[in-house]
Amino acid sequence: MTKHWTPTQEHFDNLLAWLDADRERAGEKYEDIRHSLIKIFVWRGCNRAEDLADETINRVMRKVIQLAGTYQGDPALYFYGVARKLLLEYQRKEFTLASPLMIIKAAAPEPEDVSDQEDSKFDCLGLCLQRLSRDNRDLILLYYQKEKQAKVDFRKELAAQIGIATSALRVRVHRIRNFLHECISKCLEQHGRA
Repeated sequence: MTKHWTPTQEHFDNLLAWLDADRERAGEKYEDIRHSLIKIFVWRGCNRAEDLADETINRVMRKVIQLAGTYQGDPALYFYGVARKLLLEYQRKEFTLASPLMIIKAAAPEPEDVSDQEDSKFDCLGLCLQRLSRDNRDLILLYYQKEKQAKVDFRKELAAQIGIATSALRVRVHRIRNFLHECISKCLEQHGRA
């Protein structure tokens, strides 16, 4: 991971300008992207999710002048691509010996009021997510990140980035959801907790 580059206010201003011409909306987009990055890293079992989100942003910030003139589409998707590469670096260094279940449990909050059945459902969800291909896992996690109108706009951008129609994206997500539902049901049955 890059450690010797320190962003300046000018770099940050350029990043915000790339995200949106309106400074306030750019700030909101920046916060949404950072929050989404943290969620992605947490779901992937990273115990330094905020640091990795910041490193992702720094890497994009370093290239933002070049990106502003050439990149087409939602800038958030570029961040997610950089995050994916950073995640691979992180996993190579930190998680080479960890099992998928350990990674999922490390990311799981441990609220005191969660029942054993909810714990079992969460464990089964984690196992079933690991059975998905990396692309399908990333897609399903990204698909449910936004709310209200931002959700609709983001899903249109996501479909465009993948190169499919939004209706095809909905069908793909529906199939992934069906797989997860069946997988979780079988997992709970195997553990006698359905």
